[in-house]
Amino acid sequence: MNSTNVDFYAAGFDKSGHRVVTKICDYDPAKSKHADKIAALLDDIKATSSDVVVAEVISADDFYKYTNEECIRDTATGKPVPYVPPEPTAEEKTASAAAVIAATYEPQLAELKDSLVTAVLMGDDALQAEIKTEYAELVTAYNTELEALNNDKTM
Repeated sequence: MNSTNVDFYAAGFDKSGHRVVTKICDYDPAKSKHADKIAALLDDIKATSSDVVVAEVISADDFYKYTNEECIRDTATGKPVPYVPPEPTAEEKTASAAAVIAATYEPQLAELKDSLVTAVLMGDDALQAEIKTEYAELVTAYNTELEALNNDKTM
């Protein structure tokens, strides 16, 4: 299924198997007369990025899998395998939940701040007091949810 006009690529992979850099390989790796050229190309791949831990010549079919089928290099076989993202850590889950809470409260707080500025400009002391009270209640609710999230060890 060669989907390009190129037969081989030189590719560099990071420690997780993600393709970091790729260059066209104009030489057939099966022919020993190209060994020096291929070695130089692989050295160039390694020099391109400090993240490269493996540099190798891959087929056009493998290149297609790495670029279009969300594959990574299997460290045991050296072949493309589907990428399976790792489960989020507890810290990542907590950060995500905190972002959801923030997205709920921050627009409301910003709206109250704008309303308070308007009330100050209008000189409406009663409205200012009402907005300040509402703002304080909202901040308390926001902080309560964040504290509950931080105290929840099941995430």
